[in-house]
Amino acid sequence: MVEYSTIEIIRGIAKRKERIINHVYRTCYPDIRKLILTNTGNEHDAEDIFQETMLKVYQKITEHGLELTCKFKTYLYSVSRFLWLQELEKRKPSRNRQDNVDVIIDENDRKNTREDENLRIYETHFRELSKECQKVLNMYFQNASMEEICVAIGYKNVQIAKDKKYRCKKTLMTRIYNNPEFKKLQNEIHLAG
Repeated sequence: MVEYSTIEIIRGIAKRKERIINHVYRTCYPDIRKLILTNTGNEHDAEDIFQETMLKVYQKITEHGLELTCKFKTYLYSVSRFLWLQELEKRKPSRNRQDNVDVIIDENDRKNTREDENLRIYETHFRELSKECQKVLNMYFQNASMEEICVAIGYKNVQIAKDKKYRCKKTLMTRIYNNPEFKKLQNEIHLAG
């Protein structure tokens, strides 16, 4: 099976390339289907949520652009999970009564929730970096060489690119580690472990 990079998938969805959309369906739908079937949903719900997710992702790509710092599959799963939780909330008969619509959260789902929170915190602080830092780190995270970063950004030499990458990464990590939500999340993980 052909593998596509996150950038190829995003561009393919933007251009409505059938082979890319089919690839996303083949590789991502099974996990989303499992999520919904194990949390009181049925086949029809799984198909609806997947279609709604794809529509929202397409809108995000075409209206605002989408730059991911995680795998596309992880992003799609997170959007689907959020939409499914919203749907379950709508289906509850009342806020005070907990009927058989309660979501069954297994250990994997708890882990995904923590990963979603970590990703949200990361993305928040990443967007606060300068555009230059964002570009340097995006290229670095996509395995671009220091030479490629140097040329793309227009630095005089590779050492300047290395220094900039180091400073940007350090700034990002410091902001994340100092975030109270991140500290709380790490304490929860430590207590659960």
